[in-house]
Amino acid sequence: MNVNFSANGKRYINFDTTSDAFKTLDISGSEKANIIENAHKEAVILKRQNAYKAESDPLFMESQFDGTPESHQKWQEKVAEIKARYPLPESTAENA
Repeated sequence: MNVNFSANGKRYINFDTTSDAFKTLDISGSEKANIIENAHKEAVILKRQNAYKAESDPLFMESQFDGTPESHQKWQEKVAEIKARYPLPESTAENA
């Protein structure tokens, strides 16, 4: 996975977290774990945003126009489906 992050006053762009260079960076293991965790979270958020735009936003607009409990429920179910499809990763920072 390629990530962007800052460490020790330096900015790293498109840095491969599976590379030997990442493994040998002079930062703690917990900081490396946080970098990877944040990158995973950002990727999931982006997937959710794209799914919301394509799938749930049209249903929301329909529910606003329609005003029926059924259309509102359909939109809420789609949002829940997207959240289930793209769950946010659980934080492991306190376990590092």
